[in-house]
Amino acid sequence: MKKQTFILTFFSLAIIGLISCEKEELSQPTLQLKFNTVTSEASLKSASANSIQFTSGHIILENIEFQTESDTDSIEVDFELDGYVTIDFATGEITPDLLTVEIVPGTYTEIELEFELWDQTEQPSIDLEGTWTDANGTSHPLKLLMPLGQTFSLEIEGEYNIQESSTMVAYITIDPNAWFMGEAGELLSSATAEDDIIIISPDQNYDIYDIIKDAIDDTSEIEIEME
Repeated sequence: MKKQTFILTFFSLAIIGLISCEKEELSQPTLQLKFNTVTSEASLKSASANSIQFTSGHIILENIEFQTESDTDSIEVDFELDGYVTIDFATGEITPDLLTVEIVPGTYTEIELEFELWDQTEQPSIDLEGTWTDANGTSHPLKLLMPLGQTFSLEIEGEYNIQESSTMVAYITIDPNAWFMGEAGELLSSATAEDDIIIISPDQNYDIYDIIKDAIDDTSEIEIEME
């Protein structure tokens, strides 16, 4: 089995891996889009906080687009999903399912991926539940509510070959623990709670919410050139 993988950081919480892997049962190359969600505990390594972990909730995305072109511009893949999809954070499963897209074999030189966080209703696009453990080892329920409509785009330039009987999978790994590795994690010790739950939203603990929002905004567009 041949495998070629490109890994990169995406707006400080996501990783996208593009994998081309031969499969004997396939005759036509295909493209799939999949989501990985990190539900494991992560150490915050600060004087006031021990660790953080998100285990459930959902993330709502809309207008997912994936494009790639060949070296001669004669071959291209253009996949677009209007409407929205919901990611179950506990499992990484999406509703509705994204279809597999067939790809023409060839040498491709450009990859573009774009999607938006859904902000068309009062329901937050990011709604996650987890636990913050302080420096004394005490666990505190944590809820993250972020009604963002941010657009994320990724562009990769380079050269990769898609052969017959292969599949290319675009993995988007969502790790919200990364949002709390800096100042946001330090501020958890002074956060206010409602019914013993620390809620981070535009209306509660705004200082932490604003730090996370800015971190996402600052890294919403990435360009990478492959050797």
